[in-house]
Parts: sequence; structure tokens; C-alpha cells
Amino acid sequence: MMIVMTGQSASRPARLPVWLADRIEEDLLRGQLIDAQLPTEVALAESYGVSRQVVREAARLLEDRGLVNIRPGRGMTVAAPSVAAIVQRYRSVLRRDRASFAQLMELRQMIELDMTALAARNRTDEDIARMRAALADARANLGDYEACLAADLAFHLAVAAATQNPFVMTFVEPINTVLRDMYSEPIGYLATQEKTLQEHGAIADAIAAGDAEAARAGAAAHLARVVDDAAELVG
Repeated sequence: MMIVMTGQSASRPARLPVWLADRIEEDLLRGQLIDAQLPTEVALAESYGVSRQVVREAARLLEDRGLVNIRPGRGMTVAAPSVAAIVQRYRSVLRRDRASFAQLMELRQMIELDMTALAARNRTDEDIARMRAALADARANLGDYEACLAADLAFHLAVAAATQNPFVMTFVEPINTVLRDMYSEPIGYLATQEKTLQEHGAIADAIAAGDAEAARAGAAAHLARVVDDAAELVG
């Protein structure tokens, strides 16, 4: 497989590695290639009229963006779509004390109310089945912290998938992953499971009925309660 390079057609800023990373990113997105081998460092340098050092710096920028993988002896390959880079950014923000659980929940409240309403409008029978399966898994494992947490997060992913909008998943998957890190009080978490199951059940019923406003209200009530129970969930 080949990538058609834009080469030196675009004007170049003083910060050449950033310019080159942007040009290669455009090529990758236009080509929509997965696990493809990119041209060699020498070929990229010649194509864009830059030094090999600029190519190396651009490669590191592309790797930071989650667009390529760099392996010794293999050079750069196009990375498969992943939310790993977003997850790492969220974790970094939290570790540096620039954000808190409450602020993460604010983001969820901004996203998930409209998300749940959209799911009620667009859901399929398979989506409803996934939500019901997540509820059943949690109900069958009320004393198992890991199983309940996995079922909890699976439920929210099922709601996100029910929107039929792939961009929604790029928000929900990283949040779910970071929440798994943050929930650090198993006893407190398990103590809230009955509430969670009731709230998730009401959301699933509203989505199944195609009632967008009821779904939105159910999501609002659930997330507000999670905020109220923050001390039990994250200590």
C-alpha cells in the first residue's frame, strides 16, 4: 500500500517538525490506512525537503498523537484507531491535580444527558439486549466488585453505542477507563449497587421505549446521585 505525499506544496512554518507532522497526518487521514508501513526516514526527508532530524521529531509528534507506531527496525507504521492517547491525557491531567472526580463528572453530565436521549431515538434491538445483559451481569454478581464495575461501565458503553454515532465513543471510552482507575473504594462502590441497578434499569426502559426525555431525565438523576456518593466511590 502507498501513501500519496503532499510534499512541499504547502507553505512551511519555522517549526518544521510540526509542519511535517501535520502534512503526514493529512496523508494518513486521506488514505485511511491501518497497519501500513510508512516510507523510510530517508524517503520522507527527500519528499518534503527536510532533514532526517526533522523527520525524527515529526515522527515523535505523530506517535504522541496516537497516529503511528515506531518500532526499531520497522520504522513507522500507521496505528490502529485507539483511545489510548486520550486516556493517557486524562490520566496525566488527574495526576497533576489539575482536575478532580467532580470535574470529570461535570464532563459526563454535559455529554451523557444528550447521549442518552440520542440513544433513545436511534437504538436497535441489539443495543437494548446489550444493556439488559450488562444489568443481568451486575445483578448476578452483587458481591463481586470487579464484575459489578465491569458491568457498570459496559452499560454506559452500550448506551453510547446505541446513539449510532462513532464520535460519541471517543468521549465515553476514555472516561470509562479513567473511572475504572478512580473508583478506589470497593466496599462503598458495592454498597451503591442497588441504586445503580435501579437507575440503569430506568434508563434502559426509557431507551427501549424510545422516550428521549425520560432517558435524559434518568441519566441526569443517575449522574447527580453518583456525584452525591463520591466519597463512597473514590474516597
